[in-house]
Amino acid sequence: MKRIETMLCGGKSRTGCVCAVAAAALGLIGMERLHAEDPGEGLPSGAGLAAKYRGDEGIWQHPAVVFVENFEYATLDALEERWESVSHAEIMSLAEDRPRHSSGRRSLAVRHVGGEGDGGHLYRRLDQGYEKLYVRFYVKFDPTCAPIHHFFHVGGYEPATAYPQGGAGERPRGDDRFTVGIEPYGEAWKWDYYAYWMEMRGSPPRGQTWGNSFLGRYKPDVARGQWTCLEVMIRLNDPQQRNGELALWVDGRLVSHLGPGFPKGKWIFDRFLPDEGGDAIRWNDKRGGREAFTVAAGGEPFEGFHWRRDERLKINFIWLLVYITRAPRGHESRIWFDDIVAATEYIGPLGEG
Repeated sequence: MKRIETMLCGGKSRTGCVCAVAAAALGLIGMERLHAEDPGEGLPSGAGLAAKYRGDEGIWQHPAVVFVENFEYATLDALEERWESVSHAEIMSLAEDRPRHSSGRRSLAVRHVGGEGDGGHLYRRLDQGYEKLYVRFYVKFDPTCAPIHHFFHVGGYEPATAYPQGGAGERPRGDDRFTVGIEPYGEAWKWDYYAYWMEMRGSPPRGQTWGNSFLGRYKPDVARGQWTCLEVMIRLNDPQQRNGELALWVDGRLVSHLGPGFPKGKWIFDRFLPDEGGDAIRWNDKRGGREAFTVAAGGEPFEGFHWRRDERLKINFIWLLVYITRAPRGHESRIWFDDIVAATEYIGPLGEG
């Protein structure tokens, strides 16, 4: 099995990857405004198809659902049979802790101790590739959890593989891969994306490409010590167009939606900053250096995602990842996961019945 760090950012810290984003305070007004001005297809918030199934009981019967994982196993051996790649199962266990309204009895607990490795993962292919997919999961961090370096990823490989591939710091070609991470950024504990695709932006000093982020000052706080519902939506583009989309919900609230022409903002190397204009800077690959420019007040429309240039590249994997590189020696971190659902429609939080 390849080491996790070769797949993401060379094993460097957030700061070393240049993927670090200065943590900015999130105001409720900012979240509401980002949602209220969403000019896309009118994505929903709140209840989704999960509302029809109390605690997700029987949700796998819904025709839009393509994958469910609720960790209701008697042993970890049964879990390992369902996931194609399991890294460091010795730090995983089945715990009697679960989200409110969950119909199950167990969740997956991942325990990391500083100085004893970098974490572990579960990875599996989906049965087929998808043009548009929603993936919802619940997570809980112990209040003293060390900063997470990389986390939960959804994306596509062509051809599909039974294990996560490499490519840290390399821009995808458009016919091989794309990935979207939903990650708790740094010591500030803020949610944002960590995305690789064929037109991702580079950063100094050599124009290398680490995962791009898109929430700027609108990053939602990570609520450690309690269960949180996260959901990501990826809509693939037509191969010759930048009409792909990306969206994120936190506890059923739509906090981000990006697509062709929305939202407005500016790029600072590999960070898109919604609602910001003025001085900006990017890495110019042709010149091999920085290029400063100015955008209008309030920003310019986001160009949309050119996830791929080959229609054979689909959304076809889920990668549950705990990768911790900055924990003090002996420091114990615990993370719990539960109630993962992938569907072709919006899923929403657990139904209360």
